[in-house]
Amino acid sequence: MSAQLNEQLKGFLGQWQARQRRTAGLQAALFVRLDALRRSHRWDDYDLITVLLGALHLVIENDRLSGGRPRHALIDDITSLCAWQQPQDPPATHREIAEAVMDLLVNERQRQTRITDRYVRPDDRDQAHYVVQSFAFVITAADDESSEPVLRATPEAINVFQNLVDFDPFDRLSAERYRSERMLKRRDYDEVLDSVDRRTLNVHGLSAQLHSLLRRITYNVRDVDYADEVMPRLTDIITLVGEQVEAEEKFADAVAEHLHLHAPDYARLQRLSSTLRDLIIALLKLQTTGAEVRAAYEAEQDRQLFTPRRLTINPQGQLFAPLLDMPPQDATDLLEPLMARLLGPRTPRVLSLPHLKDVMTPAARGPSERARDPFDIGDLRTTTGVLDPAVHIAVHDVLDSITTPTRLSTLLQDLHHSATLDASTARLVPWALAVTVVSAYGGFSTADDDLPAAADAFLTGRLAVVRPGTSLPAGAVSGDELVLIPRPE
Repeated sequence: MSAQLNEQLKGFLGQWQARQRRTAGLQAALFVRLDALRRSHRWDDYDLITVLLGALHLVIENDRLSGGRPRHALIDDITSLCAWQQPQDPPATHREIAEAVMDLLVNERQRQTRITDRYVRPDDRDQAHYVVQSFAFVITAADDESSEPVLRATPEAINVFQNLVDFDPFDRLSAERYRSERMLKRRDYDEVLDSVDRRTLNVHGLSAQLHSLLRRITYNVRDVDYADEVMPRLTDIITLVGEQVEAEEKFADAVAEHLHLHAPDYARLQRLSSTLRDLIIALLKLQTTGAEVRAAYEAEQDRQLFTPRRLTINPQGQLFAPLLDMPPQDATDLLEPLMARLLGPRTPRVLSLPHLKDVMTPAARGPSERARDPFDIGDLRTTTGVLDPAVHIAVHDVLDSITTPTRLSTLLQDLHHSATLDASTARLVPWALAVTVVSAYGGFSTADDDLPAAADAFLTGRLAVVRPGTSLPAGAVSGDELVLIPRPE
């Protein structure tokens, strides 16, 4: 094998190998030691990388906000992260893991000295030259406001931690754009153009997926799960467009710096600039298509799910003609349940019996009294009788005890009078109960100035009254059967 390096490796070693190799060495110092810690203690059930990054985050943030915190305070916070992962383990294990991770960050095993790493780089004659770098992640420092030392992050720790979140490692577009930037600096315009074409093709592929989703929604909206299919896809599109448009515009500005009339590759640079504009337009169209998916889903729900379906039968020949040929009782049995579901309880307006008695009672007239109007029946002959308040209380107690749909006949049959009522008053309770329920069924007359207290259950909407179409059995009260239904609160 030849000892001479090819041109690509020379470019790699000369341009950016030192920086990336030093960064990789810092990361390896963390994760190699962390892996040894896991294997020596059998902590396989814990995500130690998350614990390590969480500890590094706490040190950096407290250093930035308050100038650092004591070691025991940081360990308490890291212990809670370990307990959150495996709450069934004893607290001593959680604290042991937190202390071990913190010792790793401060390099407690080597008495908090700086960690060393040896790497290779070319010298002036392109010969292999080994360099030793030393670094630390967390150091102990004095605090002016406290006698206890605090832990602070080094610049190496901050830069390594920040570089971990610069790009999504699974973002293909970011990787392609990074390759384009490197090739643009080398003036390899054909490769840059191919990379931009691949990014454009990827965006068109995402647009095709959205159009396929639109066709599925238009065909049958029930086949599309909005929470699991539409929302994650739209979130990804919004994030992608927000990041990529700005990044591609910056890359277009970098291309424009190379584009001038006297550039040796003016034609290829012009084509590259035009392709970049097409890519930015494709990204903006992708955002528009994402908005169309949401609007289409809402519109198709209204059209397909909430719009009444058209009749697919002949109403005259297939609906009304068979009904006209049916016996009346059969037609009633068929249509009455349907009408009850469609129309609900319908309360007819009937006269209030007390008000009817007041209107129809003639006044007493003497033999010499001459009425000026032959149709004037005069004043009431006697005052309207007032029921005993104990009767109203008894009716109120009966209505207040109703919790399930109950027939009026059942209430009358199970009626038990209080021992405080005399016989004459107790005989009025069934009549008063029936009159109150009938008045509620027909709607209380607004002309009644003093409604009984027992009517509160109907006036407040707690009870409703419906008529099943049967009659009351023979007893103290006669008439139509009624059913009292409690309404949900």
